[in-house]
Amino acid sequence: MHCRQLPLTLLVLMFISTSETCTLRKRISAVEGEPFYLKYCPSSSEHENEPTTRKWYKSSGSQGRVELNSSSSPRITLHDYVLEFWPVELDDSGFYFFQMGNSIHNWTLNVIRRTKHSCFAEEQLFSKTVEVKKTLQINCTNNYYEKLAIGTSLYKNCEKIENNKSSFLQKNAEFEDQGYYTCMFFLYHNGKLFNVTKTFNVTIVGDHSYVIPVLLGPQLNHVRVELGKDVQLNCSALLNEKDVLYWNIWENNGKDPNVHEEEERKIRTSEGKWQASRILRIDNINENNLHFSYNCTVAGKEGIDTRSFILLKKEDPVDIPGHIFTRGMIIAVLISVVVVCLVIVGIIYRVDLALFYRHFMGRDETLTGNKYHNPGISYPMVLLRNVIKKH
Repeated sequence: MHCRQLPLTLLVLMFISTSETCTLRKRISAVEGEPFYLKYCPSSSEHENEPTTRKWYKSSGSQGRVELNSSSSPRITLHDYVLEFWPVELDDSGFYFFQMGNSIHNWTLNVIRRTKHSCFAEEQLFSKTVEVKKTLQINCTNNYYEKLAIGTSLYKNCEKIENNKSSFLQKNAEFEDQGYYTCMFFLYHNGKLFNVTKTFNVTIVGDHSYVIPVLLGPQLNHVRVELGKDVQLNCSALLNEKDVLYWNIWENNGKDPNVHEEEERKIRTSEGKWQASRILRIDNINENNLHFSYNCTVAGKEGIDTRSFILLKKEDPVDIPGHIFTRGMIIAVLISVVVVCLVIVGIIYRVDLALFYRHFMGRDETLTGNKYHNPGISYPMVLLRNVIKKH
């Protein structure tokens, strides 16, 4: 390595090591009762022209800026560019300022109330999603407090993982691994024991990259065919990229010469899944092809599925014999003629038919109290009957 590159390399390493613990975010949350720190990392130019005065201030509510020092509170420690809380309390929420010469940097601190019956605060969770059968890894690290920690333990749902001898967890994820994993760092400061927590909300999801292969359509399909014709049987399936779709077309005495299996066609759907289809073509259907089960199968490491196709002879429509059809037409015409003739006779002899009906029923309209209640029919009929009696 050239000599001129050495200072640049040292500067880069120094920046990387310090930036890991720098408080870069302007809005920060902390958990009540845990140690907490604010750290400002000066730029390289500020290092070269480093002033001698560095001050920390706090502002909350209607109060103005109040300078912080070691006598401000026994819980506060200041050294170099770091402001430490041992521990942070709810009253520490507010605005914090770091002044170095004419340069001022500020942060907003929100202290979260600790849940009494829990080892973590729900507002301070790191979400982690892992697919089942993939690697679940929990690594307890804290760039600032890890060097000061006298011990580290890993908890699941606030219960210590006893069979885990270190603060590092790595295993193949199962659905029962879902839960809250808390890394707890134990620190000693001024004769008191403190702990700093970091909690991961681990969610285990199903493996979306593979599906259980399944054929589309009913389990058993009856197909009506005509002898001497051709037919195409289409088999479709949802499957994985390396799954196999095929037809079972072999008989005891070999393969039928008129049965042909076409190439598989596979496409990828908009959801990222695979769909395949394979056609079985049967030319010049004969009796041997009827009532035989042609099975389509999709197979893969996730499962297997089969559908059956059975060819049935299409029944010819029943024709009516010619002599029966002729007789039926003649009878229908005669009935129609008779009905028409009866209607015509009824219209011509409607009066006589009415008189016959009344005579047959034995009724006399003259005996009723309303003799002429129907002047359109009753009165003319009475006159006609009187004329008949005189003659």
